[in-house]
Amino acid sequence: MSIFRFSLAALVLVIAPSAYSQAAFPSPVLTSITPLGGKPGSTVELSLRGTDLDAPLAVMIAGRQIPITTSTKASLALPADLPAGIHDLRFIGRYGVSNPRVFQVSPHETIVSTGTNGKADKAQPVKPGSAIEGVFKATTPLWFVFDAKKGQGISAAFDGHRFDTRTELLAAVLDDRGRELARTRQGVLTFTAPADGAYRLRVHELMHRVGDDFGFRLILGEPAKDNRAAAAPAVRPIKTNETVKGSFSDAPQVFDLAFKAGEKFVTEVFSHQLGHTTDPHLVIENLKADGTTTAQAEVADAPAITPAPSIKIDNRDPSYAFEAKADGTFRITLSDAFATTLQFELRVTPSGSTRLLALPTILPKAANAKTGEIGFANVLRGGVHAIEVAALNRTSLSEAIELKADKLPAGVTSLGGFIGKGQSIGFIAFQAAADAPAGASLVSGVPESQCVSFALADATRDNLLQRIAGPPAIGVSSLSTPAAIQTVQKDLIEVAADGKVEIALKAVRHAEFTDALKLKALGLIDVAKAPEADIAAKASDGKLTLDMKTLKLAPGDYGFILQGPAKMKVRRNLEELAEAEKKAKEAAEAVTKAKADPSPKAAELLKTAEKTKAEADKAVKDLTTKAAPKDATFIVWSNPIRLRVLAKK
Repeated sequence: MSIFRFSLAALVLVIAPSAYSQAAFPSPVLTSITPLGGKPGSTVELSLRGTDLDAPLAVMIAGRQIPITTSTKASLALPADLPAGIHDLRFIGRYGVSNPRVFQVSPHETIVSTGTNGKADKAQPVKPGSAIEGVFKATTPLWFVFDAKKGQGISAAFDGHRFDTRTELLAAVLDDRGRELARTRQGVLTFTAPADGAYRLRVHELMHRVGDDFGFRLILGEPAKDNRAAAAPAVRPIKTNETVKGSFSDAPQVFDLAFKAGEKFVTEVFSHQLGHTTDPHLVIENLKADGTTTAQAEVADAPAITPAPSIKIDNRDPSYAFEAKADGTFRITLSDAFATTLQFELRVTPSGSTRLLALPTILPKAANAKTGEIGFANVLRGGVHAIEVAALNRTSLSEAIELKADKLPAGVTSLGGFIGKGQSIGFIAFQAAADAPAGASLVSGVPESQCVSFALADATRDNLLQRIAGPPAIGVSSLSTPAAIQTVQKDLIEVAADGKVEIALKAVRHAEFTDALKLKALGLIDVAKAPEADIAAKASDGKLTLDMKTLKLAPGDYGFILQGPAKMKVRRNLEELAEAEKKAKEAAEAVTKAKADPSPKAAELLKTAEKTKAEADKAVKDLTTKAAPKDATFIVWSNPIRLRVLAKK
């Protein structure tokens, strides 16, 4: 799984989502986990922190579900065949599946900081070849000590953002006299022991910040081997259906591409999308027989995503689509605007390399809202949930895509989705039965997802930290949907490019939901200008009108979906309340029985029974308060809709 950082924050506020979105319906959110990794076949004591982590069922990691019974300190047995690497860990409970947090699986023994190693003379012993875990609970550094032989190399690296933590880690190796021998450079520590002996490792958070969000995991391993390739030739040939892998250097990388008349191909660069902090620049020229060149194209940016996705996608890799009218040769020059020596891939393919990237769902926000949300992907009982999918690197030559998924949670069916030829945004929808049990699964048809690491109260003051994760997950909530929206016409809808079409809608409402609905058509044009459908209060019928002259859609096939907010009261903790009421009834019966007991122990039995009854009554009172109906904002979706725009009449 490829993971990389989109933006960095110097300071990030620690604010739970509930601090600014109290009306949101319950959905699990993981804000941090400890530890950050473990060894296959071992059992780790996993602590999960977040909101709406009710009635835990399982933890999902690497697509596998491991049952748990508590979210505070769960004993997690890691399968022995769990593959090494960085994985997404999610919580599954009553309200569905949470956002992912990073969990590293490695063969190294884990040594957890005791927390008492805050001074050099209290350094905690560790061994090279082990993983060191810790959380900064105080502003002082944490100290470790290890033995090394003369000439032995040690390396360690930690990128907090890559691990979904806020930690900016600084580490240094010192000798027994306190002299610093090595320190981290750009997050990497490399050390060679000058003599046999014991060496201290000091780690601290860059800005001395503390709390559960500031954890770290360091693997003391051997220094990485230098695998840099020999200098590339001045000009290299490249052919259609070929991928050239290399590294940027001080000199531009130059390639010649010969082609025949009628050929269609896309020349594209992959580097930033591979997780590197690069900004590739592509210059394409026509190479003549006499060795001179004429300009063809200069591309510095990735293809635009139209319509714009709901959240910003950072992609700096350029591409260029071309249809040859005659035989010729391109001289392709590739460089990095950031002047790095990082890796790249240059690909030439007939239609380009589409990447499908799922985006987190967030509640619709006001135009002036400044918040940054983590998002959710849970379908409500009896309802529909859709996951937005961005198709990256699309060009005019890119073919249409059918979005599919299988191996879904019990009671859930896939309604599919569609991204038209040359288009970049689609939605894959899922429908849950009215009695679907809580659960979750990965969405098989989408290999990657973008996730937000931390929610922000003001994203204009603090950078929103995002990363690329593995496949998205779809969860099932035990809550029922306020309404289910269906189009009356289920098959393809056709309309002329200069015409209008009315699409009839049906709303199946929850008994307690009577409000009017305003639904936006997502996937056709940018959301700010998207057409809307209205369904009046208490009504079950509505319609969507699409005016092609206003939308200005070119002839072709399109996929879109309707989405809108809905408010309905939610009662939480009903299962716990029912159990508490059962125990309170049993306690009251025990008191009555004790009062009627003629034995000498009756007084003692009555005292115990009355204490149990008082505790049970208090639990019922507390849970009754928690279970009081409260307004919550949901999202209502329609089924996916297919539209064919025909040529003007």
